[in-house]
Amino acid sequence: MISQSTVKLIQKNEIAENTFQFIITKPKDFSFNSGQFMFLDFANPVNTDDNPTFRAMSIAAAPHEENLMFIMRGSESAFKKNMMEMNDGDEMVIKGPMGHVTLPQNMNQPIALIVAGVGVTTARSIIKHEEHQKTNRQVTLLYANRTKKSIALHEELQNIELQNYKPVFTLTRETQEWDGETGRINEDMIRKYVDDIKNTMYYIVGTKAFIESMEEVLKNMDIIKENIQFDNFG
Repeated sequence: MISQSTVKLIQKNEIAENTFQFIITKPKDFSFNSGQFMFLDFANPVNTDDNPTFRAMSIAAAPHEENLMFIMRGSESAFKKNMMEMNDGDEMVIKGPMGHVTLPQNMNQPIALIVAGVGVTTARSIIKHEEHQKTNRQVTLLYANRTKKSIALHEELQNIELQNYKPVFTLTRETQEWDGETGRINEDMIRKYVDDIKNTMYYIVGTKAFIESMEEVLKNMDIIKENIQFDNFG
């Protein structure tokens, strides 16, 4: 049975261009695994449209953290308008957790997070969990955005305290005053930063089109299907 709880907004912040972070109270005795998602809804939504009032959103918080966190880009949808109009202390309804994205049980198996835009939500949860666990596994983040201003959690993800962690940021459009990678994530970029290509577990997070393109890249690299997981933000 799916658990349902009423929670309150603690804080809302703009953390990148048109990208917002929502910190929400965690229900008592609530537990989840990194990579899972929840349904967010409103008991009495102010704005409505032809779509359901609820939305599936990945949890950006790590399981050990005190509160829940969600990240989204702004738009004109009724759900996102309701989210943006929330004030500190306002209530919403959450259902879950759900989802079967799982970290390898073998603590020595490397992981690579291939993400675009707000797909960083799932990546943050996993990386912060690995940091909390003080794991020695190799963790590679390949994170694509259009512009520097649209990179969410840039500073935090650069300063993760993990021994074998490589954060890689790439821009696909505006690249002025930028000394990181440029262009879309491709085979050359993956081979440049992922050491153990065949044994790594790959997590792809983004839109349907992004996932399909990255799956094709990994397929051409002869990565076995069992070593690819994905989370569709599209």
